[in-house]
Amino acid sequence: MTEATDNDDATTPAQPWWLDPGFLAFDTETTGVDPAGDRIVTAAVVRFHHGQPTDSREWLLKLDIPIPEASTAVHGITDEHSQRNGQDERAALTEIQQLIAGTGLPIVAFNASFDMQMLNANLIRHGIEPISANPVICPYVLDKQFDKYVKGRNQRRLMPTIQRYGLELHEDDWHGAAADATITGQLFLAEMNNYDDLHDSTPHQLGESIATWRDQQEADFQEWLERKRAEESAMANRRD
Repeated sequence: MTEATDNDDATTPAQPWWLDPGFLAFDTETTGVDPAGDRIVTAAVVRFHHGQPTDSREWLLKLDIPIPEASTAVHGITDEHSQRNGQDERAALTEIQQLIAGTGLPIVAFNASFDMQMLNANLIRHGIEPISANPVICPYVLDKQFDKYVKGRNQRRLMPTIQRYGLELHEDDWHGAAADATITGQLFLAEMNNYDDLHDSTPHQLGESIATWRDQQEADFQEWLERKRAEESAMANRRD
């Protein structure tokens, strides 16, 4: 927590760390889901300060591999558009790395493990230092940790998740990196308002807790899959 100075009004509460100095909301749109071979098509960084988005940067990359039609169907970026309007891939990635690492602020991304693995794999591919020092905070993991009993198929995706927290994003803006990053930052703030247990952690402590929770959530999911397979196998054997 940020402590008040001697000059502060005694009645004015200190600003918690997630409002001041703030954080960077981050999102990528990609050619696929494999960090080892896929590329970042667009990326956005939105700075939040005192609970509000204050400025943003967005990049369209000129890629060295084709953009699959299935990916274009999600984010709307075609090969032609990337080649005609995109920035040199290495130059864009360098700018992204310098902006994020230079601030040292927490990175907030929905399903952050994917975005950060994709970013760092692409940075390393171009001989650029990966992001390692910034705390990484994932609203997706926080939602699963603090609202464990959400029912319904695909209800953990970004759109239904923000709706559960009273947020809205126009349908035409979905899968635009800047819009998705902004709504992710707002989702994180809504979670912080909902869950008082989060308020006593520093950014680094929260990032470490999220990494632990994510690993446990994945282990629990794999255990559930094994139980489901065993139940289905037992049912099939009984039918035989």
